[in-house]
Amino acid sequence: MILDSTTMSTTLLMAQLSDPHVGTGPAFLGGRMDTEHALRQAVAYVAAMEPAPDLVLLTGDLTEHGSAAEYAVVADALALLSMPVYAVPGNHDDPKVARDALSRCMPVAPDAPHGVCCYHRHHGGLHLVALDTVVPRQSHGALEADQLAWLARTLDACRDEPVLIFMHHPPLPTGIEAMDACSLLTGGDALAALVRQHGAVQGVLCGHLHRPVQMQFGGAPLHVAPSVAHQITLDLRPGAPLRAQLEPPKISLHRWSLPHGLCTHLSYVEAFGPALVL
Repeated sequence: MILDSTTMSTTLLMAQLSDPHVGTGPAFLGGRMDTEHALRQAVAYVAAMEPAPDLVLLTGDLTEHGSAAEYAVVADALALLSMPVYAVPGNHDDPKVARDALSRCMPVAPDAPHGVCCYHRHHGGLHLVALDTVVPRQSHGALEADQLAWLARTLDACRDEPVLIFMHHPPLPTGIEAMDACSLLTGGDALAALVRQHGAVQGVLCGHLHRPVQMQFGGAPLHVAPSVAHQITLDLRPGAPLRAQLEPPKISLHRWSLPHGLCTHLSYVEAFGPALVL
């Protein structure tokens, strides 16, 4: 956390890593993508950042198959980070297995609906609210009435205070039809109403899409982070097939401050040459 002496504002730096899909296997994308290596590379990049992020957010699909062995790899990779790490599950994850393996990263609120990995943490003046959009054994996401009721209570408890929501499935269409078909299909309108009603939600952070996307949602900024591994091809043609491709790996870096709100950068994990003083 940085305290700006000129404005006396609190600033938080948050690194968002998404969709590593650890466990895809050596033949994935013709053997050109090692997802375990991609996650370790992204984590090492975050660990070496100056200034260091105050916390790290993982927005789902940590693994490919949701196995205990895959989460052991994820836990080992994350051990390099000294700052708090908070995660939510994605549709490729098994939320229960993930919570057992990553209990420090995936706490569960005492009043959370049964079997739902949603929770609330507070850092440097910002409330972090994690939502679980997983529908078991399905690609699409949902926010059911019990979790929305939990969210309403949580937002009411931090009324007039800044909130950042993070979850896996984006709640709005992006024009990539194959991904829009498996986005958040239930609860999006109710979520938008709660965001708008609260009035101090600084942003909604998502994953799942494997592309960086910016939108407005319920009057707040919505950011979809790229994958730290492979990306979904940007193809906005109607009926276009779903394809994956390799792009330079990226993370999202969010700088939040009062009174200015959320500023989001995309940061390349691999440098393309030395930085030169201009």
